[in-house]
Amino acid sequence: MNVLLDAGRRVMGLALVVLVVVPVFVVLDPAGSATPLDVPMRRAGFEHWSYTWGVTTGVWTLLAVGGAILAGMWGKGRLSGTLPRIGRAIERPPTWSVAAFMGLLGAGLTAAVTMLVFEGSPILNDASVQLLQARYFAAGELAAPPLAMPEFWSMQFMVPTAAGWVSQYPPGHALWLAAGFTLGEAWIAMAAAMGILGTFSVLSFERLLPDRIAAARLGALLAVTSPMLLSLAGAYMNHATVAAFAALALWLSLRAESGRAVWALAAGGAMGFMVTTRPVSGLLIGAAVTAGVWLTAPRREPGLHRPWLLRRFAWWVLGGLPFAVGFAWINTRFFGGPLTLGYTAAAGPSHGLGFHVDPWGRVYGFTQALGYTSTELISLGRELLGTVLPVGVLVGLFLLLARRLDRGERILAAWALLPVLASALYWHHDLVMGPRMLGEAVPAWCALLVLATIGLVRVARRGWLSDAVVVLVLISIGYGLAVGGRERIVRLGGRVVPALAVTEPGPSLVFVHESWQDRIGARLAARPMRLDSVRALLNQYSPCRLEGALIGAQRPEEVEDRCRRENGSDRLGRLGLTDNLWRGDLPGLGGSGVLWTRDLGPEANARLIEAYPDRTPLLAMPDGEGGGGGLVVPYEMGVAALWGPAPP
Repeated sequence: MNVLLDAGRRVMGLALVVLVVVPVFVVLDPAGSATPLDVPMRRAGFEHWSYTWGVTTGVWTLLAVGGAILAGMWGKGRLSGTLPRIGRAIERPPTWSVAAFMGLLGAGLTAAVTMLVFEGSPILNDASVQLLQARYFAAGELAAPPLAMPEFWSMQFMVPTAAGWVSQYPPGHALWLAAGFTLGEAWIAMAAAMGILGTFSVLSFERLLPDRIAAARLGALLAVTSPMLLSLAGAYMNHATVAAFAALALWLSLRAESGRAVWALAAGGAMGFMVTTRPVSGLLIGAAVTAGVWLTAPRREPGLHRPWLLRRFAWWVLGGLPFAVGFAWINTRFFGGPLTLGYTAAAGPSHGLGFHVDPWGRVYGFTQALGYTSTELISLGRELLGTVLPVGVLVGLFLLLARRLDRGERILAAWALLPVLASALYWHHDLVMGPRMLGEAVPAWCALLVLATIGLVRVARRGWLSDAVVVLVLISIGYGLAVGGRERIVRLGGRVVPALAVTEPGPSLVFVHESWQDRIGARLAARPMRLDSVRALLNQYSPCRLEGALIGAQRPEEVEDRCRRENGSDRLGRLGLTDNLWRGDLPGLGGSGVLWTRDLGPEANARLIEAYPDRTPLLAMPDGEGGGGGLVVPYEMGVAALWGPAPP
């Protein structure tokens, strides 16, 4: 078994090196591909590969490499020889103080990113929908009641069911956000998650690497300052929540190993929460940081090891059982079966893992898995720390060249690499916030980067080479912490949609003007129609043809007039209902504030206005400046501006 594990980690190390050094993404053929995503993923792969290997960073990379080599030739091993002294200084503060500092640092940086850079707003619709679901949880409801006029609120990632209108996402993250809303604001929950991550990364890494305390602390520091993880947390994404509970689960498992078996009860609960947040990565990472700890623990005396294992696994199962039962009950109530996830209910069986046609109608095969994985691993260094450092190559060389991996290194490698394998089998890829499907493994990648750097310094036979490696890594990480990481976060901040301000006092009904295609999609979904079917129709037919079918128009001139009007209403731009709905009164629950809804044109809107006679109708329209901003105006003024005759 040890021989197979050793061979496996060397193969994985070689694969990491090849996928980052060699531009494997060129297998994505934009000319002959039936998958539109191939084009941006190939383009992104080339951009990140050029950046990583100095093609676009040019003279700066040459200066950094040249400076590192010169420093190595001057130092002749003296620089790397100072590492033990630096390590002893890092190890000097007590564990509790370092853990508390990392927790406060993670929480503080997350709060700053959320409120100062992202202005308290999500970046992706995924988070907006989870915030909406969290609002329902915070109000004491599992979901919205079935909506009487769903076309005014139907949106991607929300599923209409007989039991209510509910998010497609597993409930764990929304429950965590709901706790934040209960305390005041959702950002409190994400700051707490990063505080947990910082604290328990220190505590767990130190137990996992008892003879390398400095490396453990540096790994935790890189994790809580990673621009990728801070962006995910600051934008309310569930990847950061899973990463935090993975660190907690690891510490609890290590406590169960060295202490009483009852600690495994809490470890099972932490893993259960991970699974109810992100099922696939929760299962894989959760198993690695819990069961992996006990299965690799030193054997007890003959006849004692098996009972020792059984007690821990029994408590572990017991801890996860309430989450499993609750998750199965939610799935059955809303989606028809204990193992039927909301993703499948929303988009059909093509949402699952494997090589097939995805819910967007795009082919996802081995070529896409190979090319997309290459692009994501190449981008990991730039996104993880905001620098040119090829993290995948350093970790890959470490796995390939190390004589042996100790237990802690194997567990960290499993935490880092299992999500890569899962992502390769999953059709959904994007790089808006970096390779976010690897986001829950950021702490493991950071710890492995520190271990890999130390390991490669030791492997280097020449003193000047070990000094050069140290200097190059320090320059890269220093640049990332000082400049590159901040730039990555600020760049993402440019995607934030400004919140719309409503100055009208009292209850109001604000119609948000979305694009014509979004309006058609909402009307199709309200029939109801599954998301993959809606996407297929939107991709296959023009908006005008779908509009004619929806209104049942018979005469060509009738369709033409309707299409001209619908298209003309978008002349100033569009806004997004999803960006705003979670901020106001919740559909189906009443309230005395702002109820955001979709603008479907004055005739359709009249039905909703009649249903809410005590609310003042208003209209949110684009400001026409093209920056995504909008303004809320009196309803008649907005209707005249958008739906009236176009100015000459």
